Amino acid sequence: MKKTIITIAVLVVAIVAAAFVLKGNKADMQEKTELAKKVNATVPVQVAQAKEESLSGSFTVTGNFQPSKEITIASEASGKIVSVQVKEGQFVREGQVLAQLEHETLAAEVRSAEVSFQKIKTDKTRYENLIQTGGVSQSQVDDINMNYVTAESRLISAKKKLSDAIIKAPFNGYINKKYIEVGSYLSQQSNKVFDIVDLSKLKMVVNATEAQVLAVSNAKSVTVEADVYPGTTYTAKINFIGAKADAALNYPVELEITNIINKPLRGGMFGRASFALPNDKPALVIPRTAVIGSVNDAQVFVVEGDVVKTKKFVAGRQFANQVEVLSGLSAGEHVVVSGQINLSEGTKVSVLK
Repeated sequence: MKKTIITIAVLVVAIVAAAFVLKGNKADMQEKTELAKKVNATVPVQVAQAKEESLSGSFTVTGNFQPSKEITIASEASGKIVSVQVKEGQFVREGQVLAQLEHETLAAEVRSAEVSFQKIKTDKTRYENLIQTGGVSQSQVDDINMNYVTAESRLISAKKKLSDAIIKAPFNGYINKKYIEVGSYLSQQSNKVFDIVDLSKLKMVVNATEAQVLAVSNAKSVTVEADVYPGTTYTAKINFIGAKADAALNYPVELEITNIINKPLRGGMFGRASFALPNDKPALVIPRTAVIGSVNDAQVFVVEGDVVKTKKFVAGRQFANQVEVLSGLSAGEHVVVSGQINLSEGTKVSVLK
């Protein structure tokens, strides 16, 4: 019994001691929290000044390269493939034979049609001479003329079938995909033979904003760079400018790029197009990183004293690193360019140098 009482007393003393320790820790943590609040009473931010600059109007947009010409070659003839003379990835020239269908029968038809046509052609000439002397009737001449047209049509058709049995490249390019093998059969329902792409020139479709698209046609030059070849520029020209904006109010602009043999671009690669525009009058600009949310409903945090205020402004032209301010801000105002995620209306800030 005495032993039990001693044990209980020890436990009570331990519980009381633990309570005193916890209370002390809580007071210490509260003291540290209050100290942190005093130390971190402001949010550190970086700012930039809204200022007027004489802009060139140059801007850069991104896009993907695509072949200027890309088609699937389909055979107009039906029959068994007897020869395939190219491989995937091979460069071919316009008119080069790519594959052949079985054509011995077609060649025989051409020879037969040629013989028949030459015979009727000779008869036609003879009949035309005989009618002058009354040796044949006009009806016979009419018949031979009709036979002549029929024989000529048969010969043209036979030659066309023979020509279709020899599949040739329609332009210079690379065989991107091969659908046939020797022995496969082509029909009207399944007549694809090759995909061919021309990489001598490529195209890139980029999106220009409403403000940019008005200046695109006045571009002094357009150059393109690809991520795979840093520092290499490609000459480009504007093929067309879209007449209608998409849902995001962007206008498509198609560029044609001349490829470089020793640094060839390929379809699907990523690139940037830079438009060099004539010098423009000075405009009020701020860094693009200062803009909160969309430029269609643009806002910034402006530092006033030791706090920030939210201001809306109307954005104009957009460049790689800057946004034009049409109204809502004044030159000399300081806008927050870093640290906005921790800010709200009236937050105290400390400006980092």
